[in-house]
Amino acid sequence: MRRLAAAGFRGLARLRGARAFHPRGLWLRGEAALLPVGPLPGAGGSRPVTARLSKGAGLPGAGPDVLGLAVRLPAGGGLDGPWDLALSSCGIGTATRCLPLPAADWGRARYGSLLPYRVAGQLVWLLAVPYGGPAGPAATGCLERRVRERPWRLALLARPARGGWLPAARLTLHAVLSAGEAGRTSFDPVLNRPAGWEPVPGWLAGLRESAYRGSRSGRRTPRDPAGRPGRR
Repeated sequence: MRRLAAAGFRGLARLRGARAFHPRGLWLRGEAALLPVGPLPGAGGSRPVTARLSKGAGLPGAGPDVLGLAVRLPAGGGLDGPWDLALSSCGIGTATRCLPLPAADWGRARYGSLLPYRVAGQLVWLLAVPYGGPAGPAATGCLERRVRERPWRLALLARPARGGWLPAARLTLHAVLSAGEAGRTSFDPVLNRPAGWEPVPGWLAGLRESAYRGSRSGRRTPRDPAGRPGRR
């Protein structure tokens, strides 16, 4: 199954000349302010983040799509390495928080981890909720204009299997990055995660990692024989 997933995503990425899914995106810079006492590792203080907003199927214009929010928290402050959050528009109910759902507006979507983490023997889901005003229809150009006018803010919440959503951090995205400024950042939430935070179920996390690996491989170009992640 993992080989098939890798091969399928490699082929799709090669055909598109970009990521198999979320092929085009808007790169942003900002900060994450983790709560001093909260459910996330390395809690407390503010740190710079790199984020990417995208549409899952890559549909043009402002039509509804599964919207993606990827965020990289750098190492330091209690994190041994970078932590990549890969969140998708979803519901917030017991069943719908596990399903990617199309959304028509960046500011009205709810961005969830879909798969939980196992932390200290219990399951934990993550959810990012925009606040502070509208962000515009689901076109990256609309969001870019919004961020150039004023920062886009989101609350990051965590929910254990037993309990409600708990505030964990505040994300502020305030600067648009060019492809060159974004560099070769490539998000991988399965590999880049805190110690003790295990994506579950394991078999699905394994398939997901194979898909990421296949997509990265499919984006190789003659000028990039090592298959380093592209800048899209």
